[in-house]
Amino acid sequence: MNKLLSCFLLLVSTTWGYSQDIPLSQILIPTENWTKTTSNLAGEFSALASDSKGSLYLADTKTKSVLKLDSTGKTTEVVIDAPAKTLAIDSQGGIFLASGSNILYAASGNAKASMLIEGLDCIALCTLNQGKCYGAAPTEKAIYLFDKSGAKKKVNTEDAVISLAVSNDETTLFAGSADGRSIFTFRIEQNGDITAKDRYVAPRKPLAGVTGSIPGMTLDKANRIYAATSLGVQVFDPTGRLCGVLLQPDFPRFASSIAFAGTDKSTLYALVGQTLYTRKILFPKK
Repeated sequence: MNKLLSCFLLLVSTTWGYSQDIPLSQILIPTENWTKTTSNLAGEFSALASDSKGSLYLADTKTKSVLKLDSTGKTTEVVIDAPAKTLAIDSQGGIFLASGSNILYAASGNAKASMLIEGLDCIALCTLNQGKCYGAAPTEKAIYLFDKSGAKKKVNTEDAVISLAVSNDETTLFAGSADGRSIFTFRIEQNGDITAKDRYVAPRKPLAGVTGSIPGMTLDKANRIYAATSLGVQVFDPTGRLCGVLLQPDFPRFASSIAFAGTDKSTLYALVGQTLYTRKILFPKK
């Protein structure tokens, strides 16, 4: 039932020959594939995130910093002394970080993150425009909601999830399960509580002998859902159907974190090991 809350998503094709409902040219550029970034990146990266303007951020556990990547490929340290395993950017440009078993926050323009919550071990974060943040704590089988004051509460206590994403209109929270078998949806209430849980879709099973998981998830500006899995980046429509799989940019390694960035947020970034790849996504003309 929650699937009706999702915005209309365009169908995506695949290079594997799944059935096509729209031409591949409406989604992918036929002559292009994944491209390794030419940026002079050196570090041990754990996660990607983007802001509302399309800037890309990388968490570097080696330098214990957060880097901001501009359109020219230049990186700038925006947070220091914070070895984050995941991060999320709020509408004011502030950065929520999960560091060790703590949650930190760095306001926009402040290079030093401050402690928000001690003893909360989150592996995925995503923000709301109202300044709140969701955190997935799979060891507790919980999803938390917290804000910049450090106030927190559990909003789900049933599932071990390791990736989170919010619909563009912020009515739906998507949660990718640790076992890779499910993407759940929840209705986001005005106070940030999540209700009306639904098993949105069962992703395609991984290859024999490969552990299934959904370590990264994001939405594009047309509300299509992209889930990083061991098969590739799986894309889903609002009915829960697998529409296509973007093959791995560096097989057999697979993306651990994905995000849309760029001036029009039409470039999909994928972190594979310590290498950053990009792929242009097309959208229908208005």
